[in-house]
Amino acid sequence: MKNNLKTYIIAGLILVLGVFLGATLFSSEDKTEAHDHSQEQAEETVWTCSMHPQIRKNEPGDCPICGMDLIPANKMEDDVDPDAIKMSKTARKLAQVETTTVGEEASKSSMNFSGRLEVNQDNTSSISANFKARIERLYINEEGEEVQKGQVIAELYAPEIQVLKDELALATRQENDVLLKSITKKIQNYELSVSDIQSLKNARLKLRSPKNGVISSLNVKQGDNVKADQNLMRIADLSTLWAILDIYESDLNRINEGDELRVSIPNEENVTGKVTFVSPVLDANSRSAKARVVIQNPKRNLKPGVFITAELMNTESELTENQVLMLPKSAVLWTGKRSVVYQQLENENGLYFKMLEVKTGGTSSDFVEILSGLEAGDEVVTRGAFSIDSEAQLSDKPSMMNPKGEETSSSHQHKHGEMNASTETENNFDEIAWDEIQLNHKDLKEILQFYLQLKEALANDDQSEAISIAQNFQRELKSMPIEEVQAKKAIQNLVNEVSNSKKMEDARQYFQYLSDVLIALAEQENPLNETLYVQFCPMADNDQGAFWLSTEEEIKNPYYGSMMLKCGSVEQELK
Repeated sequence: MKNNLKTYIIAGLILVLGVFLGATLFSSEDKTEAHDHSQEQAEETVWTCSMHPQIRKNEPGDCPICGMDLIPANKMEDDVDPDAIKMSKTARKLAQVETTTVGEEASKSSMNFSGRLEVNQDNTSSISANFKARIERLYINEEGEEVQKGQVIAELYAPEIQVLKDELALATRQENDVLLKSITKKIQNYELSVSDIQSLKNARLKLRSPKNGVISSLNVKQGDNVKADQNLMRIADLSTLWAILDIYESDLNRINEGDELRVSIPNEENVTGKVTFVSPVLDANSRSAKARVVIQNPKRNLKPGVFITAELMNTESELTENQVLMLPKSAVLWTGKRSVVYQQLENENGLYFKMLEVKTGGTSSDFVEILSGLEAGDEVVTRGAFSIDSEAQLSDKPSMMNPKGEETSSSHQHKHGEMNASTETENNFDEIAWDEIQLNHKDLKEILQFYLQLKEALANDDQSEAISIAQNFQRELKSMPIEEVQAKKAIQNLVNEVSNSKKMEDARQYFQYLSDVLIALAEQENPLNETLYVQFCPMADNDQGAFWLSTEEEIKNPYYGSMMLKCGSVEQELK
C-alpha cells in the first residue's frame, strides 16, 4: 500500500514538473519566434518620401531632397483591384491629394473667358464738319471729358456757312418760298439747323454736342483747318458698355447668342449680361473669335479698357443625359497620345487609387470634356495625381509611363504641357509629330549645345545669362538650313519666348516646352559624343512634373534653381 502511494506521489510530481517545463519552454519559444518575426518585419520596413518616392531607406529620417519626414513605404493589403495602389493617410496629406466626383462638375460646369470692357459703338456719335472750316476755339481738351447735350464744344470759322446765312436772309426778305425751300434743304445737307445758321456771327459757327456722354476720341486741336467730311471727334454714351471676350476655338460650339454671362470686374460688383454677337470669323493667329456682351452701367462707374473675366454657367435645365462629362484639367495627365486619370476606390481597409485611360474632347480654360473612360459618380483625383503616379511606377503598378505595370527600368515618355497663348499664336509645337522629325546631325548638335548652356543658366538662377544665351540661340537658329520649316519655326518661337521673358518662372515654363521637343529629337539620335541624361522633377509644372536633358548624371534642377537644386532623378540615358 505504501509502495503504491509512493508511486502515485512520484508520478504526480513528474506530471506537474513536465507541465511546468513544457509551458516554460514553449512560451519562451513562442516569444522568441514573435520577437524574431517582429524584428524581421522591422528589418523589412522601407522608408520613403511622399514627394520623392525614389528615396528608399531602411530607417526613418528626413528626405535628403526636400527635408520632409520619411514615411513607411506603402504595402498593398487586400486591394480592391490588383492594379490599384494604396496610400496612407499621412502620404495623402503630404501629397495634398484632392478629389472630385465626376458628374458634380457637370451640373455647375462653367466656361471662363477673359477680355476687356469697350465703348458700346451702337451708342456713339461721330461729329464731322461737312464743310471747310478752321477751329477757332476748342472747348474740349482731352479724351474722356464729359459733355452734355447742347453744350458748345467748338467754335468754327466757316466762310461757306456765312454765305449760306446771307442767302437765307435774302430769301426771307424776298419771301421767295422756292428759294427759301432750296436753302433750307442745303442747310440740312450740312447737318445744321436754321437756328444754327441764324446764330452765326462773323462766319463763326458754334458746334454743339448732340448727346450726353464722354469724348471717346479727339482727332483735332485748336487752330486746325478741317476738310469737308473730316471726323473731328466721337462722343460715347457710357450708360451701357460692351464686354468683348476671346472665345477659343474649342469653346465656340458651346456659346451662343442669348447666353447669359457673369462678368467679374476688378474692384466692382459682378454684373450679368447676355451675349449679343459671336464673330463667325476666327483669328488665324490666336485661334479665337470675339464675343460681345452688353452690360448696363447706369452709374458710369465701369470704365472702358478695364480687363475682365467672364463665366458662362450651365443651368440644370440645360443638361441632357447625353451631355459629355466635365473634369478639371488638373485631373488629367497627358502623355502624348494618351490621357490618364486616377480613380479613388474604397473598401474596409482604406482608400486606393487606380489609373484609368480616358478619351478627352473639347476644353475650356479650366475644364476638359471626358468622352469615355469614366462614368458619372466616379471619384477622381484632381490634385496630387502625379505623386500617386510616381508611387505607382515604383510599385510596378500601371502608370502613365508604364500602362501595363510591368517591371522595368525607367523608360521615358515625356509629357507635353499646354501651350501659352502667346506661343500658340505662331505655332503649336504639340501639333508636330516630333518623334518623326529628323534634323541634320550638325544642326541638332548645335541646338543641344545652346540648350545645355540655357539649362545651366536657369539652374544657377541667372536670368540675364539665360536671356543672353537665348538671344544668341535665336540668332543661330535663323541661319540654320533646317528643312523642316514648321519644326524650325516652333523651336524659334520657344527660344524667342525665353529671351523675351520678364520673369524667371516664365523663362522656365518655355524651357520646359523646349525640353519636351529636344528630348523627342534626342531619343532618335544623340549627336553629342557623351551620354545625355533625361532627368525628371515631380514637383515642377504645378506638381505635374517636368523633364529636361543634361550631360551630367548629377541633378541640377533648372525649374527651381537654388531653391531645390537637387530635386529630381535620372529617368533615361541616351547614348
